[in-house]
Amino acid sequence: MQTDNSMIDGQSIEGRLNAHREILICLLTSALLRPDSTLELLRSLEEEVLIRDGAEDPGLTPSAGIARAGEKSDEIRQILDAARARADALTRQAQAGR
Repeated sequence: MQTDNSMIDGQSIEGRLNAHREILICLLTSALLRPDSTLELLRSLEEEVLIRDGAEDPGLTPSAGIARAGEKSDEIRQILDAARARADALTRQAQAGR
């Protein structure tokens, strides 16, 4: 994934938007079906990242579809990592305040 946001191409934007869409759909589906299903939601998103990461042959030149899927997986992974880091920080903060 590119780090220079001013140089993001259309394919990267599409992959990132698809990742956000997937997360929103998972969140809303989980909330509608069972409000207490947070762990299942996280597992589902982690599976989305794992499935995409192992789906392509690293020796092949990726097609546009595979590249978008890779961008989507990268974005979901980054969002999950940020959410875990925030949850860890809030947990530490709450424990320090006890």
